Amino acid sequence: MHKEIQKRFYTIAEVGERYGFELSKLRYWETVFPMLKPQKRGGERFYSQNDLEVLDEIVYLVEKKKHKLDAARQIMATGRSNRRKINQARERLLEIKAYLVEIKEFAHNPPEGA
Repeated sequence: MHKEIQKRFYTIAEVGERYGFELSKLRYWETVFPMLKPQKRGGERFYSQNDLEVLDEIVYLVEKKKHKLDAARQIMATGRSNRRKINQARERLLEIKAYLVEIKEFAHNPPEGA
């Protein structure tokens, strides 16, 4: 199974491009959402995979569900949003599916001498 290679850190420009946002919006969201904490080195922001998951959650609550920023922050702070848990469960299920497909292929086409 082909798995997308993930970088450890992304620049603010890469993140802005990923979401289609102006960089100022990302900077502002850092002030509104304390759980969004990109590393800052030499004046540059670097977003980790965890930061992207937080941003995915923010985008989901603010852009898709149309929550106000304060409401979205409260939802995230209290853990009432299950989006992250659902995505983690989905990823785990995809891993299990890939494993089962491998078992099925092995059962139908065992290696010679097995």
